Amino acid sequence: MARETFEFNLGQKINVLSDKAFRKSSENEFEAIGNVVITHMKNSIYGEKAKINFTTGNAEIVGNVRYISPEMTLYGTKLKYNFLTREIDLDNARVLSENFVVTGKKILQTTPEVIYAEEAEYTTCRDCPESWSVFGKNVTIEVGNYVKIKHAYIKINGVVAMYFPYIVFPIKQKRETGFLFPLIGFSSKEGFRYQQPFFWAIDDYKDITLTPSTFGNRGLGGELQYRQNLKEKTWLEINSLQLNDKVYRPFKTNLEKSGEQFYRHFSDLEFHSIFNHDFNNHFYFTNASDLDTPRDLDFFTKEKVRGTEIGGGGFLEGRSSLFSLTGEGYFNKNMLISDPRVFDDRYVQLLPKLTLSSVPYSVLHSNYPFAKNISFGLNSDYTIFKQNKADTAGPIRNARRLNLAPYMNWQLGNLGPVFFSHQLKLDYQSYTFPTEAEKKFSKKGLIFETEAKLELERVFGLSYTEEKPIDQSSEALKAKATQTTIGVLPSLINSKENAVAIISNNSYRHSQEYKIKHYYLSDQKFSGNSKFRDQIEIDDGQFDYVDAIRSKEHLTNQVTAQDSLPLSNTVEFQWNNRLIRKSSKVFDPYIDGRYLKDNFNYANIAFFELSQGLDLNVKSEQLVDRLTRLYVNTGLSLDKSSLSVQEFYFHKTSEHKLTSTAAYTFDRASLGGRFTYNSFNSSNTPIAKLVGYDLVLHLSDLVTLKNTVDYNLRAKNITQSNYSFIYSPLNNCWKIEFTYARDLIDKKFGLLVYINYNENNFTSLNVR
Repeated sequence: MARETFEFNLGQKINVLSDKAFRKSSENEFEAIGNVVITHMKNSIYGEKAKINFTTGNAEIVGNVRYISPEMTLYGTKLKYNFLTREIDLDNARVLSENFVVTGKKILQTTPEVIYAEEAEYTTCRDCPESWSVFGKNVTIEVGNYVKIKHAYIKINGVVAMYFPYIVFPIKQKRETGFLFPLIGFSSKEGFRYQQPFFWAIDDYKDITLTPSTFGNRGLGGELQYRQNLKEKTWLEINSLQLNDKVYRPFKTNLEKSGEQFYRHFSDLEFHSIFNHDFNNHFYFTNASDLDTPRDLDFFTKEKVRGTEIGGGGFLEGRSSLFSLTGEGYFNKNMLISDPRVFDDRYVQLLPKLTLSSVPYSVLHSNYPFAKNISFGLNSDYTIFKQNKADTAGPIRNARRLNLAPYMNWQLGNLGPVFFSHQLKLDYQSYTFPTEAEKKFSKKGLIFETEAKLELERVFGLSYTEEKPIDQSSEALKAKATQTTIGVLPSLINSKENAVAIISNNSYRHSQEYKIKHYYLSDQKFSGNSKFRDQIEIDDGQFDYVDAIRSKEHLTNQVTAQDSLPLSNTVEFQWNNRLIRKSSKVFDPYIDGRYLKDNFNYANIAFFELSQGLDLNVKSEQLVDRLTRLYVNTGLSLDKSSLSVQEFYFHKTSEHKLTSTAAYTFDRASLGGRFTYNSFNSSNTPIAKLVGYDLVLHLSDLVTLKNTVDYNLRAKNITQSNYSFIYSPLNNCWKIEFTYARDLIDKKFGLLVYINYNENNFTSLNVR
């Protein structure tokens, strides 16, 4: 039976396709029966039967109704639609959008921007609305904005779990005021915890999140977060937690109620600004009612504590084309003390530190031998170290230090393929001690560094893209068929006569560098306070590595210096290798100004570095006595695997510092391992032998397992371990994660439920 097509105009062109059609001229109506398809502007309507009134523009479509628009698709049993006003009235409806699904008894759309639903459910589940949903008596959908639900019931697998008088789900990028998902937790030790965040979008540049909370046995409290974007790259953020704690008492170790309440808080302020290219600053301030707060309330504090202290500080930095000037200062509370209520007055504060550095100033540039280039520069800082209350009985801890390090770089030029250069640097420190009788101390010396360098490189291949025609013949298609193919694949007809594939060709560059460097340190001269001179002979007496006596710097426990070479009179041999892959990008003519300057990708495929020092001051016939530390650093990075090894070996004591990592990515898993061995200075510190791994295993599209373990081989115990089980249903509307974490002190179980309320924006209902 031939299908009939009709076209008429009601302000906009309307096309109707159906099996049969009737027109009632007396009533000015049109009726279509059987497999009806109506197109109107960018919208399409499907149904079994349709009746259209030409006078009013009203249409009634019944039977398996489907309404398709660019924004969403509607399903129902009966649709009333007006072609003039585009109002929609749909019974037993289902709204299917890219990000959400709404089902309801009736859906009304009076304007293109707003949809009303009665006795409806909202969810982001694509194929399983019963996983979770929010049922409401009245649901308002502002297309492209948000969903508002009155008298909302949160349902998990069809069972009502929670009631809210009013709830809002954003379905747009713009922030909106409203309640956020609650944070729910339960602990057998601390009880039930419930936190209900309320988000207040003050304007486009600032917002506040208020979170009234009940913290189980600890009592009532809340969190506050304030964020403000003052201008581009300039922002302010304040986070605070307040609590009347019924469990806490200083020096109390159990979690039973103490019988009284302690007001506790933890607050953090952070400000960052980039005024322009030449000036930026960053400040922070962290404070707590007691030093136990970071431990007891770690779910809030762990991302906000910086090191082993709390307090405030920051820096101001100004730069120009010739120099940079930085001022920084910090005033902190030391947390590593026995009494959590006491301020450690002996803790050394940095108040402040000024740093001045210059770029190398070139004073000579020529083609003459031994005068290729001569430049001068300066690195300097002035630092005030101060205790809150000076302790004159102990080591000197109050000082003002001027550190000057002017230098001269002298590039001598080439002798054949070998390039020679030289650097001379003054190492000068001057100290003033306001609390000491002998108020002055200074030390100075010259550091000479001479280098001879030979560079070799070779390039393999050429990086470019090319187009190759695709063989569309039936013989080629048959050749691609595997043993699992049943029958013969039909020939494909391509709309392009000359189909092509873009093939990328890579090139590789191997460079190796041979260096011989000579370090020489003139005798350091000391003058002034002898007490401080004796104090900096040991690590504990130094403020930082700058205070170290240069001839003994490599013997200290300072991490920044223990791997260094002795500077007195040492020759260093270096061999450095790099293998770099160069890949050509596919040319895109629609991106202006990019192809000529950004048309290649570079990747470091492999590297190998070797360094060995020889101390010329040692008078011994045994070569091993003159050898200083050996340094080896190598790594390999391929598409699915990576490997790195770094080794420091000290010949005289046969001590090692070894760090190695390895990782491989499988189709459904990834595995990474690490090993650390450190026997340096083993006479004073225990040997460290640590091994660990990270495993992620995707058992299926639904289940993921994660495991992280760190093991101390020397102590024969697990220092920390984390186990995680994640279930992610295919509907993509929720996830659940079970976690177990253990360290040397505590064991923790966790449950995290992630709800996708819009556009893969998962929010957690979690035990923290």
